[in-house]
Amino acid sequence: MSDAATTDEIRETSGFFGAEQAQITEELPPEIWGKIDDFLESNPGGQERLIPLLHMAQEFVGYLPIPIQEYVADKLGLSPIQVYGVVSFYHFFTTTPRGKHQLKVCMGTACFVRHAQRLIETLEQTLEIDVGGVTEDRLFSLEQVRCLGACGLAPAMMLNDETLGNLTAKALRKRVLRMKSKARREKATQSSETPSD
Repeated sequence: MSDAATTDEIRETSGFFGAEQAQITEELPPEIWGKIDDFLESNPGGQERLIPLLHMAQEFVGYLPIPIQEYVADKLGLSPIQVYGVVSFYHFFTTTPRGKHQLKVCMGTACFVRHAQRLIETLEQTLEIDVGGVTEDRLFSLEQVRCLGACGLAPAMMLNDETLGNLTAKALRKRVLRMKSKARREKATQSSETPSD
């Protein structure tokens, strides 16, 4: 795949994962291909660069869609299934978009018996998404995890890299609504500052 590969060219190829998987529903930032190439150029080596490269790509795009995995595989001389194996093995990689604010509710035993399910239900209702979903504005994504190792704080959850504990559904709902309101205000401010053509 050339450095100038476009999303349309990638979309037209069926690739290793088949025609159905090659269909992507959103445009990938065109800069990603150059970023991958720049990373490889500034970090000489071999296949040991795979995990750091995937981290960089996911940080830039927000997830690792199949076209990016195939491009990385080609650049590192790996098969696409080898790259997919790494992506699917490590929990910190995702093949689906995540929100700017990633909400991960612990469902371990301590959290479960302290009503973590209520937190899930509150978030689903407040954000109008199911577990595993992302809000339309890509502001929030919701996941449930097996254990955060914060049993003394049960029920607990992660908000991006922050651990929140001893949560109540009411307090969580208030926090999420404040975050949504702040995001709307920021978006309105950005829109008003953008000069019209």
